[in-house]
Amino acid sequence: MNRLAAWSEPLPARPRITRDEVIRRSLEILDENGIDGLTMRRLAARMKIKAASLYNHISGKEEMLTLAADAICGELKAIDSGSSWRAQLAAVAIQFRRVLLSHRDGARVLAATAPIGPRRLHIIERVLKALVEAGFSATEAADAAWVHNSYVVGFVLDETLGRPNDKASFHRSLEKERRWLRSLPKEQYPTLVSLANELVHAPPDRRFEFGLDALLDGFELRLAQKKV
Repeated sequence: MNRLAAWSEPLPARPRITRDEVIRRSLEILDENGIDGLTMRRLAARMKIKAASLYNHISGKEEMLTLAADAICGELKAIDSGSSWRAQLAAVAIQFRRVLLSHRDGARVLAATAPIGPRRLHIIERVLKALVEAGFSATEAADAAWVHNSYVVGFVLDETLGRPNDKASFHRSLEKERRWLRSLPKEQYPTLVSLANELVHAPPDRRFEFGLDALLDGFELRLAQKKV
């Protein structure tokens, strides 16, 4: 028996951790377990390292969520900068919503983190630039960009929080809500009762685009008033 064999064999290589790997695994866990299930311990287990070792690469859950938020924003496609400011803002909003919906708790991740990642900042820069070039003042551009972002994130939060994951359960919950509205006393809530179907069974895409058009109409009106 070679007593030196244990010393002559190379030690197993330590796994090489990259920032891209951390982000990719974080998004995997987010999509599987949601924001509350995205923990440092679970991420370390997914990467087959000790939780303590993970802190050598990211400072904690806040940074993990910030990285995830920036990666989500990076999924937006390029917007035609030659189109009108309104077309650019509409395209960003529609794409942004679709990307947020493609990740479980995507809107919660954006709402919970500061906009400091390069890909997220790129979207903000794109929106602000379109508004300033259109003729909005610095204050108006800043306020409009903030409201534009809040509308998209807020809308997705509203349409996803508490929503059942499977379609069958979701449709059952809608029908339950519709029946409840229909059962309200008509003498007290005549309009609610009469509009129960319209209030409950509204396609989210249609409702989102209705609100987006109303928002952009308001921006356009303010811009037109400045030019009179």
